[in-house]
Amino acid sequence: MNNRISTSKKILFYLIMIGLTIAVCFTALEYGLARYYYSTQDQISNTVFDPISGWRLRPGTYWIKPQHTFRKHEVYINEFGLRNRDITTTAKPGVKRIIVLGDSFTAAMQIRNEYTFPVLLENLLNRTGHYEVINAGVPGYGTAQEMLFMKELAGKNIVGNVYLLVIFINDVLDNARLSDDGNYNSLVETPAQPGFVLDQNGELKLKYYPQKEYSSNLVAPQRTSAKLITPEVIRNRVKTFLQTRPDLVNFLNRLGFRAELSRMPGLINGWYREEVLQSGITLSKALMKEIREEATRNHAILIATLVPSPLQVYPNVYGPILRKTFADNKSVQSYFADVTRPQRITAETCNELGIPFLDLYPILIRRNDKELYIPADGHFSEDGHAIVAENLAAFINKYTSGNGLQP
Repeated sequence: MNNRISTSKKILFYLIMIGLTIAVCFTALEYGLARYYYSTQDQISNTVFDPISGWRLRPGTYWIKPQHTFRKHEVYINEFGLRNRDITTTAKPGVKRIIVLGDSFTAAMQIRNEYTFPVLLENLLNRTGHYEVINAGVPGYGTAQEMLFMKELAGKNIVGNVYLLVIFINDVLDNARLSDDGNYNSLVETPAQPGFVLDQNGELKLKYYPQKEYSSNLVAPQRTSAKLITPEVIRNRVKTFLQTRPDLVNFLNRLGFRAELSRMPGLINGWYREEVLQSGITLSKALMKEIREEATRNHAILIATLVPSPLQVYPNVYGPILRKTFADNKSVQSYFADVTRPQRITAETCNELGIPFLDLYPILIRRNDKELYIPADGHFSEDGHAIVAENLAAFINKYTSGNGLQP
């Protein structure tokens, strides 16, 4: 009897053992990532319905695990629906209050509170004075909702000496109650948001009230058990790595690796479709005017800034991807012919309304060797928040020192 094992059987044995080893390692990795890495950010419902603004942040303490880190962090919402420490209705004597109006870029749920730009801004300003910066950002809000929230806070005697309006590219769509329906170029109305119109005299009128049954903000998406986490983690890490390496992205494109955007960016839909832009800008301008007038009624100053899209800040990375994903699209072609249209129009609008304006685009594009945005998420990273806070502090000092606000 021949006791020797044939070569083919040895090879088969080793292949089976290698396969089993890979399977065990992959299973262990999936289990570990599911427990310590999987993001809970989208599975937490921290909003409640509001019949005027559509939704608001629900007071309480939440533990959030973002996609880009292995650590959870605490998100605290105070009794006024602010991601902020507890505050009194009036500021302490000698302390100047700054209220920051904005959306998810301001609320910054993805970042630990101490690294968000409102907190960093307060720390920087307090080197030379006595300031309290209140984070009044609510994810998903447009200018209309920010104006309504500003008035609600004022009704509770929470007013600022300075209001900082943080505009994002998508606000022009939010103000028109428009959102992407997933079909790239199709925009649909969103009954979850309040809708303002202009009457014959050009005055703002609240015509559309939020409908609770349409508000996806109130329901946390459920995690799908069939989804593999390891490939998702690898994709997110690769996106993070490539965001500041355009030469590598171009090299991979030449090798045939085709990166695509999952949908048409709000930057394109809001600012480079003429039928959307004209009505959206007119309404946004009226809303900004109302915010300015509300600030004046509160004996305060209004200043504004515009957060650019990552597509603008990393043109060498996202430009080729945008061209390939939406080849021959007229709106995309209009974007490449006039990349800074949102910044120019917003600056012109602020100048007309007498609102001091800080353009973050030239600031961030000069620093795009850093990862200023979380690639898989699209919001500011810790570096992005730090740079924004630094420039906002200088901007605020410039426009408040001559208005009797410097302590």
